[in-house]
Amino acid sequence: MSWRDRPYSDDDFGYGSGRPELRFRLPRPTTLVAWLVIINVAVHIVHLISLNLLPPGTFSRTFGLSLRGLATLKIWQPVTYMFVHAADELFHLIFNMLLLYFVGREIERGFGRQRFIRFYAVCGIVGGLAYLILGAISPDPYYYVPLVGASGAVWGLLIAAMIFYPHMQIIFIIFPMPIRVFGAIILALVLLQAITPGGVANLGGEVCHFGGALAGVGILYYWGMMPAIRFGSGGGPNFMGRLRKGAWERKQRKLAEEQAEVDRILEKVHAQGINSLSRRERKKLAVATQRQRERDRQAGRVDRV
Repeated sequence: MSWRDRPYSDDDFGYGSGRPELRFRLPRPTTLVAWLVIINVAVHIVHLISLNLLPPGTFSRTFGLSLRGLATLKIWQPVTYMFVHAADELFHLIFNMLLLYFVGREIERGFGRQRFIRFYAVCGIVGGLAYLILGAISPDPYYYVPLVGASGAVWGLLIAAMIFYPHMQIIFIIFPMPIRVFGAIILALVLLQAITPGGVANLGGEVCHFGGALAGVGILYYWGMMPAIRFGSGGGPNFMGRLRKGAWERKQRKLAEEQAEVDRILEKVHAQGINSLSRRERKKLAVATQRQRERDRQAGRVDRV
């Protein structure tokens, strides 16, 4: 018997085409998150290219946000600044995009695309507005220095994730930790800088961060989605308590009603066969099946990288 006839010579275990592979997998991004990451990276590449074609700082002064820019009628800046990152700070872009990628996909799934993009945009714009207020209070240097980065919008997403997905794990340096612990550490570092004389090297950026985070909380209150903070028998706050009545609760009730109708249709198929369904019931079952396939695809399947 040759070695190829032995069980351990199978291609699945040896050097054939089916040998094990070393794979690196990332969760599949949701649609809007994917486009936001692509746009941010593309703008950064254009920014780098512009350094060879334009005077230093031209790109940031044109598309970053400042009171000086608005005074010269660059009215697009409150939106465009969210897609521009400093050319010499690649880590800033990477950090923001990683948070957007891993946190944003959960928020987009939970909120839906339209609500997600509104939430993201408003958090970013309010974060920019907070910076403009700082520029009005302290013109030197914040009236002139342009603000860049997606941090204001991303901090809004971070706050939403801390509220609705407390068990989400974030890799901080090399250590995995719950997202609420991660958020608490980031907040503690910022506060430590704030109480240290001369410790806040990026005051404008931190103001934008807090503006975006507060905007996130305000939007959730406005939408009726902010969980009530109550104290149970253990004395600790229950941040994930009952959601206030509003759009979120109505959406969940509607989903439950649709699921109950689908269950009834499936029971009818089991008892009487598929031919017993009416045209309306067939259509509902087809729509529910398509939705479930989409949820399964987004939640559990990943691409090979």
